[in-house]
Amino acid sequence: MKKRPLCLFLSVCLLMTLLGGCGLSDSVLRLYEKTDALRGPDVRETAVLETRSPLYTDAEPPMLWGREQLSEKEQAVYDRMVAAVAAYRETPLEVDANAEELQVIMTAIRMDHPELFWFDGQASFVTSTLAGVPIRTECSFTYSLDRAEIQQAHQKIRQYTAACLSALELSGAASDYDRILGVYRYIIEHTDYSATEADQGILSVMDRHQATCAGYARSFQYLMGQLGIPCTLAMGLDESGESHGWNVVLCDGEWYQMDVTWGDPVGADGRPGNEIQYTYCLITDQEMYRDHTFTGEIPIPACTATACNYFVREGLAFSSWSPDAYEYAMARALERGASWFSVRYSDPAAFEAARHALFEEEAIWEMLRRTGAADGSATHVIYTCKELQREISVKLEFGESET
Repeated sequence: MKKRPLCLFLSVCLLMTLLGGCGLSDSVLRLYEKTDALRGPDVRETAVLETRSPLYTDAEPPMLWGREQLSEKEQAVYDRMVAAVAAYRETPLEVDANAEELQVIMTAIRMDHPELFWFDGQASFVTSTLAGVPIRTECSFTYSLDRAEIQQAHQKIRQYTAACLSALELSGAASDYDRILGVYRYIIEHTDYSATEADQGILSVMDRHQATCAGYARSFQYLMGQLGIPCTLAMGLDESGESHGWNVVLCDGEWYQMDVTWGDPVGADGRPGNEIQYTYCLITDQEMYRDHTFTGEIPIPACTATACNYFVREGLAFSSWSPDAYEYAMARALERGASWFSVRYSDPAAFEAARHALFEEEAIWEMLRRTGAADGSATHVIYTCKELQREISVKLEFGESET
């Protein structure tokens, strides 16, 4: 994925971009049909689903969104396929579905099961026909790890999950909002974006700590499942037309869009940044689809609520430009030790008024002096203005002034 440049107006040269590319290509969803024209009755034995137990057992997902969108017939096939993958079935599985149905079922499985990290959605099927009439379809799965590797990998996943949940507990996170935000921050703080990461599953985050968007999104979904919070995977395109994946999560009874990958900054030199971004944290469809395009075959929940949006919840969303309101919010952020402060305006005119007053008229300096953050020439102000989201961010750097 190409870098996504922000609209930058800097007094110090520091360029930050958000990377959204992930390699989450829909090519892994395609199933390949091979027709075997039989000349006589099919006398082969019917394949029987192996009854071996899953390789390991995780907490049951609180919701299987993809499965719920399928027909009763498709759900039955979905269940047999998930059981087969969970048990690492290596022999073909006979399924009662045609190519179109299998495509949708495979999409649903990918949406619902990040815990099946050894299966990235690749499968093939063979349809046998008699006198041109389909009589049997068998599906074969492709796995990225062997059994021993899966067992070892699961230990890494358990350790990462325990550390994340422990951090949430120590922070006192109790509400859905606090736990969602805590997981969001934990993943970003412990992961670096890597466009070359081959693994598209949760191991990329929980073991190697380098991931594309698929790793970020599936890890977030997995951890939400451990917390009992419904969450699913959304698949589509970013603003440059490249494949991209993100999440939809239920918070306080309402659905929200969530892009963890684009919350993790990357510098112009490709190196990981340090400041977490909240532009795509618990937002509406309208906000997400300004630069994301959903292309999934299965619809995702509609997201229209704003009560749990990060900026709304933190008192950083404004409908008009008020110097006093801005200064008060900035002072609160500085008291908490934040060095990166962002606000969002619902009205374009208010956004333009804030940008003009703060940076063209340089009102930001007087505000900083009043809050005690600026002690003179030793402070640099770095700011970004995102017109698409009407978001203004300010970063303070302390050090010797430039001459």
